[in-house]
Amino acid sequence: MDGATTEKDNARVKIRGGQLPRDSWVKAARDIFIDGGIGALGVRGLAASLGVTPGAFYWQFRSLDDLHDELRNDWARSNTLPFEQAIASAGPDGMQQYLAWVRVLIEETAFCPEYDNVMRDWARVSPATADILHQTEAMRIAQLRGVFQALGYDGQAAEIRARVSYYHQAGYIAMRIRESLHDRLANIPYYADVLTGRDSRRLVAASEWVQNLLGKVSES
Repeated sequence: MDGATTEKDNARVKIRGGQLPRDSWVKAARDIFIDGGIGALGVRGLAASLGVTPGAFYWQFRSLDDLHDELRNDWARSNTLPFEQAIASAGPDGMQQYLAWVRVLIEETAFCPEYDNVMRDWARVSPATADILHQTEAMRIAQLRGVFQALGYDGQAAEIRARVSYYHQAGYIAMRIRESLHDRLANIPYYADVLTGRDSRRLVAASEWVQNLLGKVSES
């Protein structure tokens, strides 16, 4: 009786594994990758995290390399699109676009800084990852170049401000700077003054999202 039950349970696991969409595998792979890097990501551990057999993996992927491609694409999309959407929703004003970009960084809800870190670590040993990292970061700098053009900078002036802003933030993430949310919010106007060349203290102080976050800090 027990043997028959086990066979039925195994059959259910196999069926469930075959029905799992690629997105479920990629999401689980992302969590493992962020926590432990690419060396922690294997078929057995990934299948175990989803409660299915390793063989179920091959219903959706040809190989682990196939999953790696999906993971690279997931990072490029999910950790870049939030900035594009925020800048677009801010309207034509350059400072509002800049603050929308900063908001994505500060809130860390749509954007995951540790995902960037582990992707950069992986790129050191994987040419394919290095290629997509380079392409994606060039795209992000181009987004910022558009912000600085909206702020009134032309040509190389917009390009260099975009690079400095991006390199500053990439370094901040890579160094895993530890600051309280209150301190990060308090520092925004000073960073903005340096990076945009505009006196933005009153504008930042008046930003509704900054005030909302400061209120949450005060309540905690």
